[in-house]
Amino acid sequence: MKVLKFLDENFEKILANFFLFSMVFLLSAIVFFRFVLNRGLAFAEELDRMAFVWMVYTAAAYAAQKGAHIRLEAVALILPKKVNQYMRYFADLLWVGLNLVIVKEGIHVVVTMFTYRYESPALGWSMAYVYTIVPISFILMTFRILQRNIREIRQIKEASGGN
Repeated sequence: MKVLKFLDENFEKILANFFLFSMVFLLSAIVFFRFVLNRGLAFAEELDRMAFVWMVYTAAAYAAQKGAHIRLEAVALILPKKVNQYMRYFADLLWVGLNLVIVKEGIHVVVTMFTYRYESPALGWSMAYVYTIVPISFILMTFRILQRNIREIRQIKEASGGN
């Protein structure tokens, strides 16, 4: 149970940090090879770009988990607390709807890339594998948004006496 709790709290953060570390390592190798050994590392540059994309998407899912995405705070400051709370739920509902559209279209893109093979130039990998991060991250974001809102609603109900 501790492992599941740990993963629930840290999964996206661990993934984003892994990809960030990979980027730093690959960039260091690229700079070393280019400026010290006068050789290019095309595969490392390509892998570094892929790690960057995956890091951005996993970090976006992490931000959704923490509720740290950019919101229009000016409106929140002038609205009553209760109205603001419902507006946030409504905005998150719209966000989930958008996420589901992106998941659907992202899966369509990945399937198309498997059907009509599109390979990365240096590694020769199917780009479908790289693009899978789009539906994966938006599924994670949707899950985290719903999870955060459900937890918040439960806390509000417990604080108000369980009604």
